[in-house]
Amino acid sequence: MNTMDVDLDRLRPVVAAMVRQYGGPIQDIDDLLQDTWLSLQSVRFDPARGDWPTLCRVVARRRAHDYYRKIASSGAQCNGGKADSLEAITAARGDSHCGGSVEDDTRRVEAADELRQVLEVLHLVQDALGMDEGRVETFLRLHLIYDGDTTAASADLGISAHALRVASREVITLAQVIRGALGAPDDERSIVATVASVPSAIGRLAPAYLGAAQRVGGVTAVDAHALAKVTGSPFNTTRQYWARVRDLARVAAWTFGHQGRPATDQDQLFPGGL
Repeated sequence: MNTMDVDLDRLRPVVAAMVRQYGGPIQDIDDLLQDTWLSLQSVRFDPARGDWPTLCRVVARRRAHDYYRKIASSGAQCNGGKADSLEAITAARGDSHCGGSVEDDTRRVEAADELRQVLEVLHLVQDALGMDEGRVETFLRLHLIYDGDTTAASADLGISAHALRVASREVITLAQVIRGALGAPDDERSIVATVASVPSAIGRLAPAYLGAAQRVGGVTAVDAHALAKVTGSPFNTTRQYWARVRDLARVAAWTFGHQGRPATDQDQLFPGGL
């Protein structure tokens, strides 16, 4: 199974119900939906042992249960516990129930190698594009020193737990785009498809936003006002996500170029260069 087989719209109500059941904040929905998508990348599905939609729902419930169990064991509130982990970048987790299984030892080795490669490119791309270096440093410190515990990290670093979680999500999203570009087959070198693969609202909105940008001459030829009119999206939603979609498109384009195999849609999106 691949990412196209995961119906995020059908999973969202399942995840939302679990968040409500555990009394978590609404922002946990996107986090757990992303966790579910990542887990499903490591699943080997056996149709003889169950159906795919059921497996997706079971994994969604398992991710929510694991997430809030970790928070409870750390003694933190639902909105201040463990943040997304390093392994989220490479989707190293898997589920063996309902027809899914992974070869754990092999996958761990592959995930470690992939993580090193993604982080290396992440440092290169942020330097090349003049991006904020603080997010990656904060993310690595949070997970390597504080084991993802936002409560402890917040107290020591003087950064709010919410800000730590936001930074962590942003870095993971950047890493997911880099990972997608690094792993794309030669005949699928698409910036739009790579950003669209991110399992969040950004991924869902990317095709419409970047598609509109392509039609009018590139990402610099359209702003949030014009984009809202063209796509029919609410202006506040467009303003919230367009800058992030645009930055992720730049990251995808740079990563493809770094490999010496430019994306097929780069000239349409960035006719004047990055």
